[in-house]
Amino acid sequence: MRADHEIRVEVPDVRPPLVRTLSPDVLDSLWNSICCRPMSPLQREILERALAGPCAERNVIRHLAANPYLALPFGDCELRISWANTAEGEPA
Repeated sequence: MRADHEIRVEVPDVRPPLVRTLSPDVLDSLWNSICCRPMSPLQREILERALAGPCAERNVIRHLAANPYLALPFGDCELRISWANTAEGEPA
């Protein structure tokens, strides 16, 4: 688990990355910003559970502990969440 919990949130080719502190309010805000977009009922259910469910923050932390980012498709876009201060893309 990371001490700072700062995440980078982006929708590639649609919106530039934002950095926020991971919290249930931030995840709920993400859900509210995309829930009205056209998507399948299955995508809607998965996204709502991932972003607004009671264990959303814990599940994001768990996923990011094992993967470089969490990709959540919605409609023809993809919401990506990653740790804000990863070394990904930086020179070694």
